[in-house]
Order: sequence, then structure tokens, then C-alpha cells
Amino acid sequence: MSYAVIHMQKVKGNGVTGMQIHNQREKESDTNTDIEKDRSHLNYDLENPSSIDYHEKIKGMIDERVDQSKRKVRKDAVKVASFMITSDKDFFDRIGEKEEKRFFEVARNFIGERYGKDNIAYAMVHKDEKTPHMHLGMVPITEDNRLSAKDFFGKKQQLHQLQDDFHAHMQEHGFDLERGISSDRKHLDTAKFKLQTVQEKVNELESELTEKQQEKGQVEASIEAIQTELKDLTSSVEHSKLVEQVEYKESGLIGPKTVKLASSDFDNIKTLAKVSETLKTQNNAIYVQNKRIEGELNSLNKENRQLKKENRQLKQENKELKQEIKFWKRTIEKCKVLFKDQVQEIGRKVGAVKVGVLEKMGMELYKKFFTDQEEVFGAQSFAGVQKEHREEQKQKRKEKEQEELER
Repeated sequence: MSYAVIHMQKVKGNGVTGMQIHNQREKESDTNTDIEKDRSHLNYDLENPSSIDYHEKIKGMIDERVDQSKRKVRKDAVKVASFMITSDKDFFDRIGEKEEKRFFEVARNFIGERYGKDNIAYAMVHKDEKTPHMHLGMVPITEDNRLSAKDFFGKKQQLHQLQDDFHAHMQEHGFDLERGISSDRKHLDTAKFKLQTVQEKVNELESELTEKQQEKGQVEASIEAIQTELKDLTSSVEHSKLVEQVEYKESGLIGPKTVKLASSDFDNIKTLAKVSETLKTQNNAIYVQNKRIEGELNSLNKENRQLKKENRQLKQENKELKQEIKFWKRTIEKCKVLFKDQVQEIGRKVGAVKVGVLEKMGMELYKKFFTDQEEVFGAQSFAGVQKEHREEQKQKRKEKEQEELER
């Protein structure tokens, strides 16, 4: 059975660039090998007819609709709730192209009705990976004009309710799917979940690294501009006649002495005096600014080195996880072949064991906990036996109580 999958991730300002690069395929990914480049032209955005600048659109939505007269939007505020919506490849293969597009349109409308149609910034459908899926960005602007992801997703129950309502909505529109599991994605096996988490972290770090490199370029350009300004000021002084070279005549024997000099020399002296004061002020300001910029540049270089190190580590972990998944897949397939005559019996026993474990943990018996129909059958059989046993015990207690009363 296929699942209705919806996953939400909060994204701050420094993660927006990475989403834009990934969603709009603006550069080749070094980490996501699932992308088939020759199919990228099939991708489409249900909200925008062509590529957009994510920062510009999100900023425009916030500036236009969020009341910042009393309180400005914090730099570290969550700017986007990023939804990933999909099912599995078999489901999309069964329903065909037309119904696939309707699936994503219905899902987009669900988000619009629930969180506000005007809050949707983009809804990019990817058809160039193994399983079609949609990345939808919702700017969390409340009805009273505040930017607050906490209002929408601050409580765990809100995410559980999202799963219930999304599943119900898709079923109402004719898509026969099981309810997905909340945003921690437990419907994926552990290795796949870890792999997907690592992939998302790699994308985020690549984006952050790009931004830090851009900041570094801006700082270096600022230093160059300051150095050019200082050079120009120094040059203007050098082109003026030095004070010692000015010719003058003294006059006046009684009282204050006066000096006679050429008008051009007097103008040069005034220029020198003004430039000297300007240079002194500029020099102090440049010194302070230069120290600050050097500190920022050193900090950015340090962050860059750290990000590159983390990126290398995550890529290695990514590679190891792919090998781990490959190993488990082959092991499971081999076991199915070797024990094909016992698969049915083993599956039913596993189902019965799961029922016992779930009952001891005080959890409900949801279908999502069982891998296949054999496990479900085993679980139902065991649950039936358990129920009969409880009924027998109950009946025995009643009979015993009745006997005691008759005595």
C-alpha cells in the first residue's frame, strides 16, 4: 500500500539560497546522484511560470504584509516552511501523468486552504529524480500580519494533525493512500532516513558555504575600495606644493609681522590644511574599519574551512550509507530466495511478535507497523487469540464470583 507523504522543515534566511539552487536546478549537485539531468526540463512550478529569486519574492511578501511598525523581523526568524510532498514510485507509475499532476495540484490547494493561498511562494514539482515530488514553500504570515512559524507549527500536535488532515484531503479527492507518519518520516527504514537527513544537511552546508564565499568577496571589495580612497587622498597631497617650498616676504617692523605670498601658494596652503584634517579623520576611520573588516574576514575564512570540513565528512557518510542500504537490500532479497518456502510462516510469526511488543508498549495496532500482508494476517490471528483468551478469563472470573455469592 502506498502512503500520502508530507514533510515540513523550517528554513531561516541563510537556507533560502540553497533551496532556490536545488529546486530550480541552478547548478549541478555534487551530492544528489539521483538527478537525471536530461529530464530536468520536465520540472515545473505550480505557482510561478518561470524561475524566480526566492529571497526577493519572500522579502516582498514580508515587506508588503507583515506589520513591522512596532517590531522588526528578526534576522534569524523562520522565513519559510518548506513542505516536501510525495508518495512512492509505484503509486505514480499506476496513476499516470495526468493524475500525477492533479495529485500535486490537490496537495498545493490543501496547503493554500490550510495556511493561506497568499502565503505560498513556490510549488516546484521535480520529475527528474526517481520518485516525483513537490517542494512547496509557505511564508508563515499570520492573519494578524505577523511572521510566526511558531503559530503554525509550534506544537507537536499540529504536525500530527497535519498528517491526518492531508491524508483525509487526498482520499476525498480520489487518491487511495495510507496515512503517512509524522514529519520524522518513520515510514522510511533507518538507513534511508539517515541518508536523506545527510543529503539535506549537505545541501544546506553547500548553500551556506556559497553565501559565506559571497560575503568574503564583498569584504575584500570593501577593503580594496578603502585602499583606493586612501591612495587618491595621498595623491592629492603630493600634487600640492610643499609648505617649505612656498616663497614669502616678511614686513612690519613695529607690531605684528605680516607675510606676503603668491595667491596660488596661499590657495595651496589652504588646500593642504583641509586635506591634512580630512586625511587625519579618514585615516582614523579607515584604521578602525579595516580592523573590523579584517576580523570579519578571518572569521569568514574560519567558517569556510569548517564548512568545507563538515561537507567532506557528510559526503563520506553519505557514501557509506548508500553502501549500507545496498547491503541490506541484497541481504533481504537473498533471504527471500533461500527461505521462500518459509516466508509466509515467518511473516505471520513476526506479525504476532509485533502485536505482543506493541501491547506491552501500550501502543495502538496501526497497519503502518506491519511490512506486508502476511505480517498483518499473523497480527490479526494473534490478536484474535488474545481476545478470546481475555474473554475466557473474564468469563471464569464471573463464574467464580457467582459461585462465591451462592455460598
